[in-house]
Amino acid sequence: MYELRELGDHYFGLYLILILALLALLKFINPWRLRSLMHFWVAVRHNEELNKPFKVHRAFSILTFVFRSLVFGLVLNIFQNKSFYISSFDSEVLYYAGSFMIFWVLRAFLEGGFMSFFHKQEALFRIFHIRTLNKEKMTFLFGCLLFGFAFVGFGEIASLIFVSCYAVAVLAIHLNMLKLYFRQLNAMPVYIILYICASEIAPLWLALQILKF
Repeated sequence: MYELRELGDHYFGLYLILILALLALLKFINPWRLRSLMHFWVAVRHNEELNKPFKVHRAFSILTFVFRSLVFGLVLNIFQNKSFYISSFDSEVLYYAGSFMIFWVLRAFLEGGFMSFFHKQEALFRIFHIRTLNKEKMTFLFGCLLFGFAFVGFGEIASLIFVSCYAVAVLAIHLNMLKLYFRQLNAMPVYIILYICASEIAPLWLALQILKF
């Protein structure tokens, strides 16, 4: 007589297969992006990336965007439940990942449209590209840790420490990019500060308020 395994086990396998499929597709479609992602210890050279000809298909990758969304969804699920076990790989992860994708697509669309009015769209997208490369490296590292420790699990304190490290790493990437805003956008500092508050601080505050409910 067969016993059904816990549904969380099946979700873990599905998520693992999905992640591996994304990385395999990236290997064939954009091997440079995969090397950049997996070599998370190699820092992104800002000047080198800024001097390269800007190409949209090179700067943005749907596969790595989905990969980051899944890891973000898992981290947010851990934060909500204040624990991490194999059962954390559930349908809530897809909900959070989908919300992340919709939120950031709308945000990028609005920012891109706003900056195109000032003819600074390419400069902004270059900054997005460098920031995304850094986030991909960080996400790959945390993703490996999450899948590696899935069968071990974390208690409440360890889980909160883990998600806090993730949040600090994301914040550090954004803070490190501030100097590029002033160097690349070439606008009055007060406008750049207002833009940073509207595009970086306001969405984070809004997301935290939503999570409270």
